[in-house]
Amino acid sequence: MASSPQRKEANNPSADALLNATSALMTERNSVDVTFVDIAQRSGVNSALIRYHFGSKTGLFKALLERDAGGTFDNLDALVNAEMSAVEKMRHHVSGVIKTYFRYPYMNRLVGALSIDTESDMARFIAERFTKPLAAAQQAILEQGQREGVFRDIDPMLFHFSLVGACDHLFHARHSLKYAFGIEEITDDLRRRYADHITGILMESILLKP
Repeated sequence: MASSPQRKEANNPSADALLNATSALMTERNSVDVTFVDIAQRSGVNSALIRYHFGSKTGLFKALLERDAGGTFDNLDALVNAEMSAVEKMRHHVSGVIKTYFRYPYMNRLVGALSIDTESDMARFIAERFTKPLAAAQQAILEQGQREGVFRDIDPMLFHFSLVGACDHLFHARHSLKYAFGIEEITDDLRRRYADHITGILMESILLKP
C-alpha cells in the first residue's frame, strides 16, 4: 500500500482542521474507520481538500501519525542520553508511552491500518520511522541497566512487544471498561494509576532479584 504524494504545507489551517477532525473522530469512535464525508463534516472543510493536502486517506493517516508520534523521538533520544539511572529512565519511558496513548488512543490501530500489507512500502516506512527508534531506545536502556547490574538479561524484541501491548490495551479495550467495569471514561487519574501499575509489573519482570 504505497502512499500518494502529499503537499508539504506547514501551519495550513485547512490541513490542520482535517487532522484535528480525524483525530477527534477516531478517539470518539474508538476506531480508525472514518470516511471523507465524516472528516469533512467534522472539520467544516471541503472533502476535496483531503486529496489536495494529503493525496489520499492513506496520506492523511500518515500525516496524522507523524503529527502525533513523530515529535516524541527527540524526547526519547534525550531520555536515553540523560544522566540518570536505567531504572529511572525505564520508569519515565513507560509513563511516557502510556501518556501518548492517553492523548492518541487510536495510535496502534492507525499503525495497523497503515501497515496491514506487511510487504508494502508503507509498512516498511512505519517500521523504520516509528518502531525501530522506539525499540532501539528500549534496548539502550535495558543494556544500561545490565551494565549497572540492576536488570537481568532480557530479549529486547520480546520486551518491546510486551511493553507496547501492555501500555496500549487499556485504551484499545474501552468496550471492556464500559461493559465489564462500568467505566465510561479514561480519566487522567486512571491513566496515572495504570501507568504506575504497568511500570510496577514491567520493572518487577526485568529487575535482578537480590
